[in-house]
Amino acid sequence: MRRYKEPLYRYVHRSMRGNEDAYDVLQDAFAAAWRSIDRYDPSRKFSTWIYHIALNKIRDHGRKRAVRSFFFQAAPLESPDRPDIADHSQNVQDDYEHRDELNRVSKLVDDLPEKLRRAFALQVLQDMPQSEVAEILGVSIKAVETRVYRARKVLQEQMDKLG
Repeated sequence: MRRYKEPLYRYVHRSMRGNEDAYDVLQDAFAAAWRSIDRYDPSRKFSTWIYHIALNKIRDHGRKRAVRSFFFQAAPLESPDRPDIADHSQNVQDDYEHRDELNRVSKLVDDLPEKLRRAFALQVLQDMPQSEVAEILGVSIKAVETRVYRARKVLQEQMDKLG
């Protein structure tokens, strides 16, 4: 499970729109997986199983908090590991423009309908195959393909409007 901690945390964190409870939900997902490990079917991918558990825990959290829109937030743009580039004015300008662009795109993704946002986050941002996304979301592969296509189309249209 150690192997899945970081990617699953990123998924939970983004899915909960950066909610500070993301780590708690992640812990709940791992605890639930541990408790039900005897029900895991080794003929299926472990990652699909654990992501499905995490998705259910996110849904549970959303119901408990009565929050309807809890998916997708941009990753923090500032990090203690980030190099200090304050002395390089062109790099600062480039960095600012890059952050601004990331914020705009993140906002557009936030505004996607929930079904499109979920499929987009799993397939594009988590780089999962369509079959795995379909299994996690409980839909057909064609539905995943359609949702990701529509998400990209909406994002492109919105980006074109912004210039």
